[in-house]
Amino acid sequence: MFEKHHRTRNQRLAASPLAFRDDTTGFTGWRIGLELQRPVPTPAIAGERLFVGGGFGSYDFYAFDARSGAQAWHLGTTDDGPTAAVLAEGLAVFNTECCTLEVVEAATGRVLWEKWLGDPLLAQPAVMEGRVFMVYPRDGHHWLGAFTLKEGRPLWTTRLDHDVITAPVVAEGKVYLSTFDGTVWCIDPDTGRVQWSQQMQATSAPWVYQGDVFVAHRDDAPRGARQPGDPERTRPSEAIAAEPPPPRERTSRVDAAAGTLRSSYSSKLAGYLSKGSGQARKRAYHASDSMVGFGHAPSSAKLHVAEGLIGEGLVSRTWRFQGSRPVVVNGILYDITGDRLEASDARTGDLLWSWQDAQAVEGERRLTPPAVANGRVWAGTWDGRILSWDALLGDVRWAVKVGAPCHWQPAISDGWVYAGLEDGSLVGFATGDPLDTDWPMWGGGCGHNGKPIPESRPETGAPLAPSPSDVIQPKTEKEAPAGLGLAPLAR
Repeated sequence: MFEKHHRTRNQRLAASPLAFRDDTTGFTGWRIGLELQRPVPTPAIAGERLFVGGGFGSYDFYAFDARSGAQAWHLGTTDDGPTAAVLAEGLAVFNTECCTLEVVEAATGRVLWEKWLGDPLLAQPAVMEGRVFMVYPRDGHHWLGAFTLKEGRPLWTTRLDHDVITAPVVAEGKVYLSTFDGTVWCIDPDTGRVQWSQQMQATSAPWVYQGDVFVAHRDDAPRGARQPGDPERTRPSEAIAAEPPPPRERTSRVDAAAGTLRSSYSSKLAGYLSKGSGQARKRAYHASDSMVGFGHAPSSAKLHVAEGLIGEGLVSRTWRFQGSRPVVVNGILYDITGDRLEASDARTGDLLWSWQDAQAVEGERRLTPPAVANGRVWAGTWDGRILSWDALLGDVRWAVKVGAPCHWQPAISDGWVYAGLEDGSLVGFATGDPLDTDWPMWGGGCGHNGKPIPESRPETGAPLAPSPSDVIQPKTEKEAPAGLGLAPLAR
């Protein structure tokens, strides 16, 4: 049985779409105001329909006509903070920050099922092969759960050490994820068994490409397995006063089967990972937390750990965190560590091109994670632009001023570009190029690893033996305890 909610669902009409035109390129489209100054996450597109949540603190999830911007339907959510949506099998799947997983019919907006998971939920779900994967807090731990897409029936749940960064990633027959304590995990999607976990000080969701896992991580801490007590971690009083060096960040390549390091790319200054970066901006976001009942973050969120890793200690700012998430397409790595977009040979690390002409704002990232398909790269900037580059040469194909900071990765489909903006608006414009397509949601697909392809489940090496106590597998729904079928486990 699913838990019942008693909050009245609201009925809201978004503002009518206004005409949008970029004078430099001549591109035209529309702009819709959702909720003033409530930042809008990445939209998702299927066919001629677009789906988007109203942002942190909002109780609204919308469907619009992707070409005209006309509202198709609206769903008032039972809890606040609908995330970016995942689209699969005619369904829109998303979660609210507090505290539900929602599966909705894309055609009508009818709720197929919803399930209360825990508070707060700081990431998006992933969907693949009829299953939903979601991380949530419960009983003092975080759990990765798998549910059937159509019914919400729990399949298994696996205990993690922290919440997930942005979203789980489903690719090449496994579930991969990074958690806010810096650990990268590989999990079997059929059984929930942990294949391997590796402490890397990871600062982004992973990207999986031909048997390798690419992930951004801090470069100012040791990588490898968790270590025993170390007296070198303790500093005398005179050392406490010394100014710590600014953090650095790089992307590394890990063997997808064993979790062992294969290579690393150039290390760059990453002041944006510092707790002290943009303190005034971060204080302003405290009001967003307070408005939804988080005057102080709940202990279940373990945000002191996240703050030490990525410099973010508020629910609203970890909810929106995307990091330097890399993308690998056709053997080329695209990443934004150091707040500049670079393309490198994924095997040799040779730099192909670099771009860093985005204005810096302390406390914010200059660039969104890149979207890559069909020989094009797209990204948004905090200075209010969406740009496209030639994927091989790095030449700027076009740049469009959208009138507000673009923090969330844009979506691209059928010659149109769509983005949620920080002023509470949603913009869509046509480029006239049919190859501007194939990135219809955050991460490029329902598994957040580009356009989904049939899973080959390659055997690239012997997996490490998992700990069976990390996994719960209810044989039938009746045998599972009430709610999600969870029970406290001791590792």
